[in-house]
Amino acid sequence: MSKLAKLASPTFTGDQPVISASARHTVPSREDVIAFYRTHERLSWNLTEVLDLDWREIRIEELTQTDIDVVESALLVESNNPDYVAELLEYFKADSDVCDFLMMWGVEEWKHYYALYDYLVKAQTALAAKEPGLGGDPESDRLDKIARSIRAILDEKVRDVRETSEQNWGIPKHYAPVQVVANTTLQEFVTAEFYRHHAAHTKEPTLAKIESLLAKDETRHEMFYEAKTKDCLAADPDLMPMVIDALKEFGMPGTYLLSDYDERRAAMEQAAFPTLAEKKDAFVRLFAKVSRLVGRANALRVFTEGNYLTDGFDDAKRSKLRPELITRLLTRKLAL
Repeated sequence: MSKLAKLASPTFTGDQPVISASARHTVPSREDVIAFYRTHERLSWNLTEVLDLDWREIRIEELTQTDIDVVESALLVESNNPDYVAELLEYFKADSDVCDFLMMWGVEEWKHYYALYDYLVKAQTALAAKEPGLGGDPESDRLDKIARSIRAILDEKVRDVRETSEQNWGIPKHYAPVQVVANTTLQEFVTAEFYRHHAAHTKEPTLAKIESLLAKDETRHEMFYEAKTKDCLAADPDLMPMVIDALKEFGMPGTYLLSDYDERRAAMEQAAFPTLAEKKDAFVRLFAKVSRLVGRANALRVFTEGNYLTDGFDDAKRSKLRPELITRLLTRKLAL
């Protein structure tokens, strides 16, 4: 089932009216945008260095098929960025401060896609170069053809993602601004968690370095969105129920972008959090994130009443988390 179908009748927010474009704004803060820009300048990494990497520098003997699969999944989701940014700019066109931030955010996300795409092509080319009879000559006509073939396959998959994204950008049109912002900060948090922890588990050092850079960007993004969510709630506490409902039906973008996302997500989760202890610890961090947004009691409601673990739609086959189970996880953390 595509997310387009899932969002046709959202579980918790379906009765919300669509608000006018002029009313779609957060709490303006030019200072927040400038502060983010300062970190953007200070912490921005050099994409050119990644693109100039020689494929022979990748330690393919340390690369697993899972590494390749999850990198492809991540880059396909990242390829949606132009459409997502375009939709956000249109949605928030009445809020110049948010639009200013989105311009910087979009550039950083674009770098993520290009870095992952370039790495994957080079890694797969390096693997092909070790095949018997091919040789390691980077100028080899056969090797060039292999690289072009890899890019052609990836480009076709990216086109499929972009076509899907044109039909549905993943956030219901009736969402209020604070719901859009809260949804996006959770997306950024989960993405940062994946990059950071997969970087710690992969044995291939170049991939680990790239994913660590991406994780730092995503963390800065989610911190900005978190601050905006809190600003909106501080200015109008009556918005809290809407935020809780949006978080209850939260789902990651891959749900509607990739037809085989369930399999890809399972592989990504296992690659980044391979042990039960790591999965428990990841949940504790996620719960803490939601608690920072809406408070601990409301976070309990999100996880016991909502659909987060079913990717944003109700699934009767999966049981809800019990409050006592969450409490035990949080108090004992990694106790087995």
